Amino acid sequence: MSQNVRDAMIEAAWLLIAERGLEGMATREVLARTGAPRGSVYHHFPRGRTELIEAAIEHSIEWMSDQIALISPKGPADVVRGYFDIWRRILEATDFKAGCAVAGVVIGGNDANMLDRGAVAFAASIDALVGLFARVGVPVAEARQRSTLLVAAAEGAVLLARAQRSTGPLIRIADQLANTN
Repeated sequence: MSQNVRDAMIEAAWLLIAERGLEGMATREVLARTGAPRGSVYHHFPRGRTELIEAAIEHSIEWMSDQIALISPKGPADVVRGYFDIWRRILEATDFKAGCAVAGVVIGGNDANMLDRGAVAFAASIDALVGLFARVGVPVAEARQRSTLLVAAAEGAVLLARAQRSTGPLIRIADQLANTN
């Protein structure tokens, strides 16, 4: 039971950061969303909000790695489309309210620890995508370049899509990148 409360708090923090950015993630809102008692934050996260954010970033890494692992590419264009499809599903499922929690941490953070954790999270996605590109025959050095471009392009497309409340930017950028692969 205790672990379930902790997990629910991590997921609530992750979603709040994805929706509102780092500054919009208040522990009182995490408690409200989970129904957890007031003392739960320091019980499960002795360092408070900082530790909760760190756990949310770790959750984001695991979640995205799992999503990328579900992509079954036959060629490089499938990697591109599969990655953009993850973001399309997120945007549609949240009615364009949630974007990337890691971007929310990086944009809202000045703390070197949080920026470093954001860099690790983005690197994890890039590494997972490198593996997919390599699996379909793209040389590793080129796969790393394509993966970095893919993550950067998707982050920008997610911002545009949220602002426009439309998957149009995702579709257009995915089409462009898939056609160059």
